[in-house]
Amino acid sequence: MSEQFPKDEFDDSGIWREFRRPVVVSIAVSVVAELAIFVVYGLILFPGGSWFQKLLWTVVFCGIGMGAATGALICALITERLWGWRAIVACSVLSVLVLGIGCNLLCYSLDLHIHFFGAHENPVSFVGSGFFGSAAGGALAGWLLFTDRGNHVADRLHL
Repeated sequence: MSEQFPKDEFDDSGIWREFRRPVVVSIAVSVVAELAIFVVYGLILFPGGSWFQKLLWTVVFCGIGMGAATGALICALITERLWGWRAIVACSVLSVLVLGIGCNLLCYSLDLHIHFFGAHENPVSFVGSGFFGSAAGGALAGWLLFTDRGNHVADRLHL
């Protein structure tokens, strides 16, 4: 016989919300950013190659996967430790380290061989947009998670 959790343990308040929301917000911000990268770099600037493979790479693998990883790190390192502008800066720095350096340089190396997003044709744009985008996305996630006004917006967006 399996043990069931009490119904109120999974509501949208308390510790469940405290540690679920960073993952959900990080995935949402990452997916939106990766969707923009897919459209601009994958369809408009460098339309060659399979759009489906580009979509899988950007939105599914990078957007969902790295968004979840970043959200988990926010839970482990920032949640219940920082609030306000300090948390926003910490989220931005964490995002740059994980996404802007780690993920972006890995994707740059892969794209030099696959030729989907212009790493070979324009490396400065490829790497630079990843650094700036990850800093902005991290700051947005930090604002949504660790400020009163951001929490209100996240509530209205059902995040």
